[in-house]
Amino acid sequence: MRVIDANGKLVPHLYCIGDANGKMMLAHAASAQGISVVEQVSGNDHVLNHLSIPAACFTHPEISMVGLTEPQAREKAEKEGFEVSIAKTSFKANTKALAENEGEGLAKLIYRPDNGEILGVHIFGLHAADLIHEASNAIAMGTCIQDIKFAVHAHPTLSEVLDELFKSAKVKVSTSNTVAKPVPA
Repeated sequence: MRVIDANGKLVPHLYCIGDANGKMMLAHAASAQGISVVEQVSGNDHVLNHLSIPAACFTHPEISMVGLTEPQAREKAEKEGFEVSIAKTSFKANTKALAENEGEGLAKLIYRPDNGEILGVHIFGLHAADLIHEASNAIAMGTCIQDIKFAVHAHPTLSEVLDELFKSAKVKVSTSNTVAKPVPA
């Protein structure tokens, strides 16, 4: 969000957030960019990961996404030399969606099977705009599938769509990046 002059040099103490920088024309992206700038100006090292910013379309049913699309992930994989895998789950398997007669919908996870990195999540279904935040936070925090698949989701809730999605991913390693230590019972 730093400003570059006509010669390609950084302009000191000048930042550009929101629609004016053309990165992501979303109100919540502008807010996150503003927070990042305040952190930087305050002397705190902060870099905003734009891939962790979710987007939503308020149609019926709703559509949401965060991270890379499948073509973007495959292009990145080709350049960097890793494999991409896809996991999908349906809202038809979700009790809450069925109770609300909203079983049409799906969720798609794009990930690296070698290390469990979440590259992107796309949701088409009931309250997709609300559901995407678990995936957004996972990408922002660098949480791998090996860890998030153990998160507990209340039943019956729509959040179980993501629970099933993460649990269906086939990761080749079982090592974890867990930071928090479990509390003994």
